[in-house]
Amino acid sequence: MNSKTIPPQLTETTDILLADVAIHIQLSRTDYNKAVDRYQTINDWIERDGSPLKDLVQLFYPQGSMAIGATIASKLKTDEFDIDLVAQLGLPKDVLPHEPLDLLFKAIRGEPGSRYYRMTKRRTRCVTVDYSDDMHIDVTPVIRRLDTPERESWLFHDRPEAPQEKSYRLIANPYGFAEWFKANTPPDQDFADIFEKRAAEYEQLMLMEAAESDPVPPQEPPFQKSKAVIVLQLLKRWRNVQYDARSGRRPPSILIAKLVADAANHTDRLSEEFLLQARHMLSEFRRWHGAGCRIHVANPICEQDVLTDRWPESLQDQAIFIRDLENLVMQVEGLVSGCDLEEIKKIMMELFGEAPTIDVVESFVRRMGDGVLSGQSQHSPGTGSLVFPTTAAGTRVTTPSGAVSTPKHTFFGD
Repeated sequence: MNSKTIPPQLTETTDILLADVAIHIQLSRTDYNKAVDRYQTINDWIERDGSPLKDLVQLFYPQGSMAIGATIASKLKTDEFDIDLVAQLGLPKDVLPHEPLDLLFKAIRGEPGSRYYRMTKRRTRCVTVDYSDDMHIDVTPVIRRLDTPERESWLFHDRPEAPQEKSYRLIANPYGFAEWFKANTPPDQDFADIFEKRAAEYEQLMLMEAAESDPVPPQEPPFQKSKAVIVLQLLKRWRNVQYDARSGRRPPSILIAKLVADAANHTDRLSEEFLLQARHMLSEFRRWHGAGCRIHVANPICEQDVLTDRWPESLQDQAIFIRDLENLVMQVEGLVSGCDLEEIKKIMMELFGEAPTIDVVESFVRRMGDGVLSGQSQHSPGTGSLVFPTTAAGTRVTTPSGAVSTPKHTFFGD
């Protein structure tokens, strides 16, 4: 592949580093396969002989980030992943809200000494299984609503620890939303291929380090993703950073996903998509806030499925997030306009936290240094470009004008 046929989306330094952050925080193929194995095992366990839900599970399927390929680590300092699943149950439509949740909890928890007994928690709308390796699976019970669009269901809200709080049912269609989202965020094939290759290289490197440099078999490639899905992952990570030390609820991932899908597919570069989405989200929140209203967003497949039913709880909550978005737009504008590597690192640390930013910048510097010393990478005087060996042979990676080739040492010391 020569430089004329290289797609432009991952040749800017900022775009490369943003992509690498997304790769760093996303669910790896190894963890994805682990999650699939676990949800299949839970499905079988719920339907085992003696289970209160024996022969009552009609469908078992992923929802949310797992369904659209946008799962990221839910914590800042540890790679904890939340996997969301739906259990469609064949229960009477007039059950009380607490009954599906109680039955699912009993079915998963099992008897004392069974595999999930000490791992299972009953939540307000789901049942959670906590694994020792920082993976959490949330299973939400639903009952299908007959004569409605595919998989439209009743979802249940009940808090036993708050008897004064009213229990209720609500209408939801997470499957319909996931299908709508994927239809509105199709991957650009050239970009998806490059991102997939880069993610596979990262996973292979991690496996080699875990095996102390022993050879490891090639892994299956990760999912191909559009720029919009990658930006969704970055936005979720940014939100997690903003709300890490705050109490109360944070903006729901499904709300961010809806707004991202609304504005997707209008840019060529990852950094431009990031800026477009940040500006679009800020504009939407300002529009509602300017009218003195909390934002209201519904599932486009099911108007009764309100994605903002529990957040924001007040105009103050909304105002705080608007200030966050204003700062986000300003910072991403700085990234897109062009700045040196130290400034990129500073901005990205504020956006995504120290751990992933330092890892990807140090890796970028090492790759550049190794490429320069080996003759595979070289600076083109006056062009602000570097030939970057890991994107494709002969690919020029654009850096801010005035940038120089990176020596073997890094910006963080010898």
